[in-house]
Amino acid sequence: MSRTKVETAPADLQLLCADAAAKATGVDSTKILPVSSSKIDPQTYQVELDAGGKKTSCLVDTEGNVKSVQPA
Repeated sequence: MSRTKVETAPADLQLLCADAAAKATGVDSTKILPVSSSKIDPQTYQVELDAGGKKTSCLVDTEGNVKSVQPA
């Protein structure tokens, strides 16, 4: 059996997503927690967030540009 390597988003990109989710949902940024993240292509990470009980998905590129914030 082989293990697949999952590359998680760096902490700074997860925090950028949390901030963007706070703005998009109106939830206090201190209540938003990154739950998981993964690299979906060489330049993009997907970060799953818990925004005060609401599941939110964020796409962010390696340059720190938030591409989208959507309910998950």
